[in-house]
Amino acid sequence: MDSEYTTAEKHFDVKEIHATDVSEEGEDTTAAPSVTAGEDPESSLHVPRGVQDKNVEASEPTTAALPSGMPTPPNGGLAAWLQVLGGFFVYFNTWGLIITFGVFQTYYEGHLLGRYSPSSISWIGTVQAFLLIEVGIFSGPLYDQGHLRYLLLVGAVLIAFGLMMASLATEFYSIFLSLGVCSGLGMGLLFFPAISAISTYFTTRRGMANGIAAAGSAVGAIIYPIVLRQLISQVSFPWAVRTVGFLVFATNLIPLLVMKPLFLPQGKRTLDKAIFKDRVYIFFSLSNIIGWLGVQIPLFYAASFGVATIGLEETTAFYLLAILGAGSLPGRLLAPLLGDFLGPLNIYPLFMLLAGILALVWIRVTTYGGLVVVALLYGFAYGGIVSLPPPAVAAMTRDVRQLGTRIGLAFSCAGISVLVGPPIAGAFESGEGGFTGLFAFAGTMMLAGSVCLAGVAWFNKRERATEIKGEQ
Repeated sequence: MDSEYTTAEKHFDVKEIHATDVSEEGEDTTAAPSVTAGEDPESSLHVPRGVQDKNVEASEPTTAALPSGMPTPPNGGLAAWLQVLGGFFVYFNTWGLIITFGVFQTYYEGHLLGRYSPSSISWIGTVQAFLLIEVGIFSGPLYDQGHLRYLLLVGAVLIAFGLMMASLATEFYSIFLSLGVCSGLGMGLLFFPAISAISTYFTTRRGMANGIAAAGSAVGAIIYPIVLRQLISQVSFPWAVRTVGFLVFATNLIPLLVMKPLFLPQGKRTLDKAIFKDRVYIFFSLSNIIGWLGVQIPLFYAASFGVATIGLEETTAFYLLAILGAGSLPGRLLAPLLGDFLGPLNIYPLFMLLAGILALVWIRVTTYGGLVVVALLYGFAYGGIVSLPPPAVAAMTRDVRQLGTRIGLAFSCAGISVLVGPPIAGAFESGEGGFTGLFAFAGTMMLAGSVCLAGVAWFNKRERATEIKGEQ
C-alpha cells in the first residue's frame, strides 16, 4: 500500500461496508451481505433508491448505512471540494481533448494527411477515446491498491508527451502512435481513478460534485479549440500543439497535488457472473453499443462539414467545436437533475432521440447561423448522453456491491462503438454518400439506440413491478 494512505488507514478499517439491500423474501434489511474487500467505493457507499423503497422507477442512489468504524463522508469542506477541483481538471484534459479532436481531424485532412481518407484519419481520435474508456479496466484495480498519485503522474506525462510527439510527427503512423495511443493511454490512467476518488468524499451531494467536475470537459472543449485555432493561424500547427501539451501538463499538476481518496477498499475485485444473466442490464449494454455508434460522429466531422459544405474558412470552422462544448455544459448539469425526478432510464432515451434528430437535421444545414444553432443543440444533447449512463445503471442494479463493476462494463460496451463509429461514418463521407450519408448513419444509429433504450426503461419497469407483485 502506498505510504500516502497509511495515516488515513490508522483511523479506520475499510474491510466491509453494510448497505441496505433486499432479502430473498422481499423485505428490507439493514444488515445485507458485506461488501467484498476491494470493491468500487462508489458501489460501497450507495444503493439505488428503487432498492430501498421498492419504487418501480428507481431514479437515484442514496446513502447506505455505514458501520461505526467507517468515517462518514464529509459531503463538503475544503478537502472534499479540492477533490472536485482536481476532478474538474481531469475532465478538462480527458473528455475536453476528446471533443477537440475535430480540430485535428480538419487540419490533417487539409494538410499533413491529405492523401488519407477521413475515415482513416478518424481512427486516431477513436483509438484515443477508446483507450480513455477501456484502460479503466486496469487503472481501477491500481487505484484500489493505493497508487492514485502514480496514476495521475504517469497519465499527465503520457498525455503531454503524446501531444509533444504529435507536434513533431508528419506521418500517419507516428501521429497515430503519439496522439492516438500515447495520449489515449494517459487519459485512461487519469479518468476512472480520479472520479473514484471524488466518490469517497460525497454521498448526499455526489450528483452535484460529479456534475461540477464533469463541467471541466465542457470548459476544455471550449478553450482548447480556440487556443489551437488562434495559434495555428498566428504561429504554426506544431507550436499550437506544443502549447496545448504544456497547458495539459500544467493543469494536470492540480489534481496531482490535491487529490487523495478518503479511504481505499482493500483486497481483490471479484466479478459476479450473475451480471451476465441480468436481461435488463444486457439489453441496456447492447442498446448503448447501437446508440453510441453515432454519438461521437458530429464531434469529429462538424468542422470538416463547415469547410466542405458551407465554405467556411478552416480557422472559423474550428470554433464549432467550442460551440459544441459550450452546449454540452447545460446538458451535463440538467440531465442528471431531470433524472433525479423522472428516472435516468426514462430521460436517457429522450436525449439520445434528440441527438439523433439533430444529426439528421444537420444534413439540411446550409448557412453558418444554422450550423451554429444545430451544433449548440447537439452539444446539449451530447452532454446529457454522456452524463446519464452511471445513474441509469444504478437504477437497474439490485445488488449495490456490483454497481461499480456494472458501470465499468456498460462504458466498455460504449467504448467499442466509440472506436468504430467515426471511421464507418468517414467511409460514407469518402464514398458516394458524402456528408449526407455520414450524418444519416449517425442519426439512424442514435434513433435506433433511443428506441432500444426506451424498451430497456419499459422492460425494467415491468421487471420491478413483477418482483414487487411476487413479494406481496
